[in-house]
Amino acid sequence: MLSDRERRTLARIERHLMESDPDLARLFAAKAARSGSSPVPTFMLVAGLALLVLGSVIAAVPIALAGMAMSLFALFAAHTRPSMIQRPDPA
Repeated sequence: MLSDRERRTLARIERHLMESDPDLARLFAAKAARSGSSPVPTFMLVAGLALLVLGSVIAAVPIALAGMAMSLFALFAAHTRPSMIQRPDPA
């Protein structure tokens, strides 16, 4: 939780950012809106890593492999998720 002083400082920084570079401020706002929309890849990564560790601790190869596969799928899903950042065409 932020104190009143910290909130005022943060608001002043946000206002300064909007005035000095509105495009960057919009980019951060879009990223913030997008980041909270789907926690599924993060949850899958954590669950996959937990399975990987559990399978390694109890020496159960199928569980460790399932954890590895789930983690890799989560990373792939997070990587291929549409981005809000417009990348320039390499043409």
